[in-house]
Amino acid sequence: MKMKHITCALLAAAATAFIIPDGAMSDQISLSANVNNVWQDDMVGDEDLWWSKLALSNMDDLLAGEAAAGRGHSMDHTLDRTLDSINTLAGSVVSSYAEDDDDRRGGGDDHHGHDHDHGHHGHHGHHGNSSRTIYELIHESKHTRRFAELVDEYDDIKELLQETKHNHTLFVPTDEAFEHIPHHGDDDKKPSKEFVRKVLEYHIVHGCYSAKRMLFASHTLPTELELGSLGEPDRRQRLRVGVNLLGGGVGGLRLNFYSRVVAADFEASNGVIHAVDKILVPPPHMARIIKAFPNTFSTFSLAMETTGLGEELAERKEKENWRGGTLFAPTNFAFAKLGPRLNAFLFSEHGKKYLRALIKYHVVANETLYSDAYYHGHENDHEGQDDGEEKADGYYRHVDLPSLLDDKPIRVDIIRRFAGFHISMRVNGFGYVSVQDGVAEDGVIQVVSSVLFPPHGDHHSVNVDDDQGEEIGEGDAMSVDGLKERLAPYLDEPLEREQMGDLQFLPE
Repeated sequence: MKMKHITCALLAAAATAFIIPDGAMSDQISLSANVNNVWQDDMVGDEDLWWSKLALSNMDDLLAGEAAAGRGHSMDHTLDRTLDSINTLAGSVVSSYAEDDDDRRGGGDDHHGHDHDHGHHGHHGHHGNSSRTIYELIHESKHTRRFAELVDEYDDIKELLQETKHNHTLFVPTDEAFEHIPHHGDDDKKPSKEFVRKVLEYHIVHGCYSAKRMLFASHTLPTELELGSLGEPDRRQRLRVGVNLLGGGVGGLRLNFYSRVVAADFEASNGVIHAVDKILVPPPHMARIIKAFPNTFSTFSLAMETTGLGEELAERKEKENWRGGTLFAPTNFAFAKLGPRLNAFLFSEHGKKYLRALIKYHVVANETLYSDAYYHGHENDHEGQDDGEEKADGYYRHVDLPSLLDDKPIRVDIIRRFAGFHISMRVNGFGYVSVQDGVAEDGVIQVVSSVLFPPHGDHHSVNVDDDQGEEIGEGDAMSVDGLKERLAPYLDEPLEREQMGDLQFLPE
């Protein structure tokens, strides 16, 4: 079977017409994390070791530093203002490569990109033209022998890749990918069989996803790995799909930021196979990921520790049996935009209460909102009901997520354009998610380059850039008194409100 290498040629015309600041392009921005200083003493086990070795060490050139995150935020506004004028041109370019509507839309159980698994196994799309199964193909290839040998150690996974009643997609690591694993060749430090099982299941996606479908219809993919941490039944751990438009030698499709699709669309009788250059490791918890990137999230991490929220949320999660969640994580650049006065106040002893309220507004429990899928609470609509609507220029969906700050909503608008290739997530009407879908074991991280503020009186929620809907220019940051007034109704300690003098008239 001829290998079909992924290229970006089909997107070149669209890429010259506009710049995509979030979603596709923000995959490529660098975090520049210091890997050697990130991990704490409590990091033990195969999951932590493999993730730090295979994922973290290969993500240095993929996410933004503070300045780049800010540029991405402003670029979103520029893009939004110009979308109408270029929609016809760019839409015609990309749609010419997405003529198969069933494939582009995702078939029967992924309508508009929202996976409706509902317990069955991928009866969408078409079985491949090959007479051989996924299992048979990876055994025949001289490039995937090591992964095939691992599959043979697990009868149920072997059966999954052999049976032809259902479609699956396999992201198979090449033999070279195994050279990067920790303690490679050291028999005394082999990972546990249970961990290897998780890794294998995380490479198998529920349903048939061609390269074209991943480009135009799917930004996250439901794997066969179910851990229960996102809810039950069938709350599958997901893979993030990213696109490098200008990557040259490292271009094409990327999974979870670090694993690159090097060959695609090997058709099998029960699905499709794509080859990847890095082993896909199930992601750790959100808190672990945030701590892993101090160059981007050190201020947010410090806020969690200063207020005691980090420890408290971990306890609540266990006690209240949280299943999934969405974390809107502000970058260091987002906090810098508040200005030195506000930061000094928030991280002071007196300002700690206000910081606590502010951070709680960025956390959502039991609701996991990806850019193209929604795990809704503890209910059985495990992929969320498709309550979006089709617009003339794309697909639109609105979701109000209840934050931990008295359930005050975080308003999210999701817009899909250009045949599904571009997805933007607008927060509270103005700000944008600058890096989408940081998948985690216990939820998803949506990176924001502006600090979110809760509602004030009759006003809607706003971002630091958007005081009552108007963007403030540089140097016009909110005052300390303005911040105290905004957050006063949400303080945990009522006594604090009585001591606020002129502000004690504020509504409860």
